[in-house]
Amino acid sequence: MVVNETHTFRGTWLMYAILLLELPTLILMVVLWQTGHLGDDGPIAVAVVGSIMILLFLMILNIKLQVRLDRYGLAFRNPPFINGWKKFSVEEILEAKVKKTDGMLEYGGIGLRMGRKYRAYIFIADYLLEIKTHKRKYAFSLKNPVLAEELLAEWKDQPSKES
Repeated sequence: MVVNETHTFRGTWLMYAILLLELPTLILMVVLWQTGHLGDDGPIAVAVVGSIMILLFLMILNIKLQVRLDRYGLAFRNPPFINGWKKFSVEEILEAKVKKTDGMLEYGGIGLRMGRKYRAYIFIADYLLEIKTHKRKYAFSLKNPVLAEELLAEWKDQPSKES
């Protein structure tokens, strides 16, 4: 069995909220420029602010989390931050569990959250997959917890290679 999940911010309330914040700012900049309140550098200021807003919107639009669970372990990537697959074998994972929580309150919001002892990849979903390794704890958003729980049960049933 293989569990493949992909999470993005496309089409979520977050993208609409960003647009609702950016558009009034850009309109205000254009009005200030047209009324002469930005001086001679008005077109440059509007272009810089507009460019930064467009680039930020496109970056958030392209953030993605891909999680793959199979009988060998867990692999994930988070472009544009982590482009290569980061993999954990079943032997490296000390503990794994699925929780019914979105993780926003527990880990401080959506997106990539980093601390000394944890890494959380929180997107808009109702479930979390938490794994513990020797170094730190990881949390990933999940859409389909049933398949993930079945796979975690398979991991527990596998005989250990160390014994």
